[in-house]
Amino acid sequence: MKILSRFYLGASLLLGVVAANDASQGHPKNSCVHLNAPHVPGANVISIKATELLNHTVPATPPFLLDSIYGLNVCEVDVVLTHPGADDQVLVKVWLPLENWNGRFQANGGSGYAAGEFDLTLGPSVKLGYSSASTDAGVSVNPLTPDTWALLPNGSVNMVTLTNFAHRSIHDMAIVGKEITEQFYGSKARYSYWNGCSTGGRQGMVAAQRYPDLFDGILAGAPAIFWASYVVAEQWPQVVMKEENTFPSQCELKAFTDAAIAQCDELDGIKDGIISDPDLCHFDPYRLVGTCVCCNGIEVTISEAVARVVLKTLQGPFGPRGQSLWYGLNVGTALDTLLNTNVVSGQRVGLPFFVNDAWIRYYLAKDANYNISDIDYSTFDRLLSQSETEYGSIIGTDSPDLSGFQKAGGKLLMWHGLSDQLIFPKGTIEYRDRVERLMGGSAKVNEFFRLFLAPGVDHCAGTPTLGAVPSDPLAALVTWVEKKKAPATLAASVSGSQRGARILCPYPLVAYYVGGHPRSAQSFQCI
Repeated sequence: MKILSRFYLGASLLLGVVAANDASQGHPKNSCVHLNAPHVPGANVISIKATELLNHTVPATPPFLLDSIYGLNVCEVDVVLTHPGADDQVLVKVWLPLENWNGRFQANGGSGYAAGEFDLTLGPSVKLGYSSASTDAGVSVNPLTPDTWALLPNGSVNMVTLTNFAHRSIHDMAIVGKEITEQFYGSKARYSYWNGCSTGGRQGMVAAQRYPDLFDGILAGAPAIFWASYVVAEQWPQVVMKEENTFPSQCELKAFTDAAIAQCDELDGIKDGIISDPDLCHFDPYRLVGTCVCCNGIEVTISEAVARVVLKTLQGPFGPRGQSLWYGLNVGTALDTLLNTNVVSGQRVGLPFFVNDAWIRYYLAKDANYNISDIDYSTFDRLLSQSETEYGSIIGTDSPDLSGFQKAGGKLLMWHGLSDQLIFPKGTIEYRDRVERLMGGSAKVNEFFRLFLAPGVDHCAGTPTLGAVPSDPLAALVTWVEKKKAPATLAASVSGSQRGARILCPYPLVAYYVGGHPRSAQSFQCI
């Protein structure tokens, strides 16, 4: 459940707390049951069904939705469409508040192998006054595996479902959601937003690059930009353990995380258990060799082999000539997911993360029974190259050319936790750097695209995290879009024993403690 929470807990965070009463108090102009099928370019609508949900409850579904939402009055519209020649059926679900519509439309992203989460994101969005949409992309809503839709009966990849999941469904959902919104309220949404983290962040980048006119503002958290590369790179720590024949316990791994934080915690001027700039932390895992840690009441001595596993995980994958193939994790990041293990018949063995496990089985090996534990360094190198070659142009969202989105007047607010142990933050930084090189430098890019890095924060602010989690990035995006006020900082909060307010700075600036109360945001400055 801890792993799942990193995908889902970010959803409620990203939904923001923009008050519904800061815009027009919209009321429907048409009956919920008399809506017409929308026109969707490139698709045909099979059916449309609308139902009034009165005093509706979205029940808490930990770790996906932590608190139940009560008393929603919405018009729920299910639109099923298909693409000519594809033999697919895609569901787009739109929720329209029956009162107090704030004049805005919000499309919501998914997580893992799910393109959307339906009620779990629609409920919080509608509670804030948005008309809102989510889609299944014509695939399963199970985020853990694509096993029911990845392969055709003949064993080849189902390119229809992959295309829907990768990018086509984002376009269809926006078109359907905005047209149904206009029909129901009798006027177009004044502003349209995208909101998502992880897979949802990748989907937001799809919109910015492929469909730049769809949204006025895009909020992309921990975006899976370089999907074809990073997903295979997630398997690297498991390969290292196999090749080294060394499978550290989570207790041993935590010792390395704690030691790195202890060494570099105060580089930003304050001792708070957070490394604000991991690039300045020159932590050497070999320093722990020979030290003892207590694991379940047993003294364990850190071996050189364990330190080597950790070092290679932090360095990231490299090829046979020592060339870097992708990034590793930042120092101070928890290591318990990508270096996860399990005890089988008294022996500790590797336990791959479900995203990379499924991608390698279904899309690279094209065999659900492929033995992923046999991957060695040379096989890893081949799989990474295969993934980038076969799928980079389909599911990748790494084009630095955002000129279409810029010309359309769109605003992109991206954030990423620096202690993300699933999607490597340095990949997101590389993307931002590429955009700067292509589009005229930092100052010019900041006019429409800002990246905020959150020190100490794990994937999509999933728990447990001790870092500076952005408090309401959606509100900052709305202010940027509608009031033309770009966010100079993002408000953030720290939980746990160091509970307090912080700021996040636009890349490449970093928040440093400059004096004052350590739990006050005013005590930090972007440097």
